[in-house]
Amino acid sequence: MTRVIQGKFHLALSLCLLLIGSLVSGTSMANMPILKGIGGDFSLRSSKGGEVRLSDFSDKVVMMFFGYTNCADICPTTMAHISQLMNQLPSESRERIQVLFISIDSDYDTPKHLNKYLSYFDPSFIGLVDEREKIDEVAALFKADYTKLAEEKVTTEYKKLSLEDSKAPKRQGYLYSHTAKIFVLDGKQRVRGFFYTGTPIDEMRQQIESLL
Repeated sequence: MTRVIQGKFHLALSLCLLLIGSLVSGTSMANMPILKGIGGDFSLRSSKGGEVRLSDFSDKVVMMFFGYTNCADICPTTMAHISQLMNQLPSESRERIQVLFISIDSDYDTPKHLNKYLSYFDPSFIGLVDEREKIDEVAALFKADYTKLAEEKVTTEYKKLSLEDSKAPKRQGYLYSHTAKIFVLDGKQRVRGFFYTGTPIDEMRQQIESLL
């Protein structure tokens, strides 16, 4: 009888442990659920040369941001925030993550210009740009709203990060209003959630590592 009771006890204990494990696992997965009706594959010109598809990074977690190099505040702040996160990750984790910066300013940004801009934050970051129609298609896929604020160009003299020679005449560019979301995609290109500049680094790291 004692052995039967002990057997039932161990069985009950094992079931409890399995239940607790499943609850913990479920909570972790629930932190970044698969978001339906957003995202999809696309191809754009790369700052590293040639053209790339989102599916080229199918084995990696992708952090993707829509912005432009003439942005005076949120874009450089966001890239610096992501760079800070990447610097805190071990090298084996960084190799399984790709950061993509999609320029919404195809009038000003070129692949070469994007490469120079992103190299200030992390040389592994890839910039993407193309014709306006293709950028609009990608933005629509991800519901990444942006708007050109005016048709008149303005000076870029006072932006936080200048890539131009200080003695060269200042170029002019358009101003845009755009989403501040950092889109997080898993290795199957499924959107799993969003980060922002205000998202704590520790929280971002925990969420990213749960997808690796």
